[in-house]
Amino acid sequence: MNQLSQPKALSPTCPEPIKHGWLRNDWLELSFLHWPYDPETIQALLPEGLTVDLHDGQAWVSLVPFQMRRAGPTWLPPIPYVSNFSETNVRTYVIDSAGNRAVWFLSLDCVRLLVVAFARWTIGFPYFWADMDVQFAGRRRRYITTKRRWPRTPAASTTISIDVGDQIKANDLDLFLTARWGTVAASLGRLWFHAVDHEPWTLHDAAIVELSDTAMTAPGLPSPVGAPLVRWAQPVHARFARPVRV
Repeated sequence: MNQLSQPKALSPTCPEPIKHGWLRNDWLELSFLHWPYDPETIQALLPEGLTVDLHDGQAWVSLVPFQMRRAGPTWLPPIPYVSNFSETNVRTYVIDSAGNRAVWFLSLDCVRLLVVAFARWTIGFPYFWADMDVQFAGRRRRYITTKRRWPRTPAASTTISIDVGDQIKANDLDLFLTARWGTVAASLGRLWFHAVDHEPWTLHDAAIVELSDTAMTAPGLPSPVGAPLVRWAQPVHARFARPVRV
């Protein structure tokens, strides 16, 4: 599809801070596993209206497990149990018709059925109700996602263990993969941009100890090739603006 607007510049800080968010999330213990992909392969999975974003001619897909805290509308206090949960998502990087350089989710696994139902029916994100556990031991982080309960297909599971290393200075590729100040979702036959605002990412190098995953291939991707680029992020406090049509 032809792009209607020039892609906006990438920035390590939010270029348009959100004054009145409608949703809030705190993201903790977040790990990024990034792989390069053929652009045509990714474009084939995108809806009309989105163009795959490229870095040095390559598309990228990321496997991202983390913990969510204080999730919910900004005008309500966090709800015990419901507002705190673990999640694993598979995401890629796109440009919408307004030039927003955004995240497009291929899947999101979450342990809270209420969150899954709200996100699927209200926002349009492809959430799955699944079992997940996050474990800590020193610098080691272990994420286990199993047994999709609803929807049950396509089935997927993930086990990731990493050792967190030293804080790093983000390079151009890190910026491309993390400086995404919004997501795009499909709802009611239309695309909607959800702007997000949070502190700049503070990234650490990390090393894979264990990796077994089928969430990457469940949406229709071929298996990733080679070792991923791995990062661990310090916590951020995010706010989302109300979605706008693009």
